[in-house]
Amino acid sequence: MDMNPQKKILFVDDETNVLEALQRMLRSHRTEWDMRFVSQAEEALRIMDRDQFHVVVSDMRMPGMDGSRFL
Repeated sequence: MDMNPQKKILFVDDETNVLEALQRMLRSHRTEWDMRFVSQAEEALRIMDRDQFHVVVSDMRMPGMDGSRFL
C-alpha cells in the first residue's frame, strides 16, 4: 500500500517564467500531486538520484543538456 497518496511529478524547464506559470496553473492540484519545479537538467538528475517520481515533464530545448538527452 502506498503510504503517500500524492503522485510525485518533476517539471524541468530552463525558462523560470514557464515553471512559475506551471506552478500557478497547477496550484489547485497541490493536494493530489507533490510537484517539484527545476530549471536545470543537471539539478533534476541530482534530485532524481535521491527521490523517485511517478512522472517527469521536461522541456526539449534546454541549453547544456536537451530534454531528450536528459530523459
